[in-house]
Amino acid sequence: MTVEAVLADGQVRATFRPQRPGFHLYSLDLPPDGVQGLGIPTVVAVRGSLDAIAEPSADKPVHELRIEELDVTLPVYPDGPVTVTLPVRSIGDGPAEVVVTYGACSASTCLPPVRERAMALT
Repeated sequence: MTVEAVLADGQVRATFRPQRPGFHLYSLDLPPDGVQGLGIPTVVAVRGSLDAIAEPSADKPVHELRIEELDVTLPVYPDGPVTVTLPVRSIGDGPAEVVVTYGACSASTCLPPVRERAMALT
C-alpha cells in the first residue's frame, strides 16, 4: 500500500493505493477496536501547524463485507484506491504532518496494519 498526502485549498487529501489488485481498506467509521476485534479503521489526522476543522470524508462509498466463517460484517471501501479528504486550517508557521492509520485486506490476506504513521505533506 502506498499513501500520498497533499495539502491544497484548505484540505489534506490522503490517497491510499493498494500495490496489488483485490485489496480494500476499512471504513473511516469502523470502531477503533474493529468489529469483534477485526479490522483497522482508516484514520487521517494532522499535527503541527495544521488543525482539522471537520470530519474526514472518503471519495468511495462504504459497503458491507460479510465474512460468514467468522459471523461478522465489516464496513469497507471497494477494492482499489481511496482518497480521504480532511478540511484543515493553519495554526502556525511550523512544520505540519499528516498521520495515517489503516488496514488493507483482500478476500484471503491482510497486510500488517499501519498505526499512526507520520508523513510529510507535499
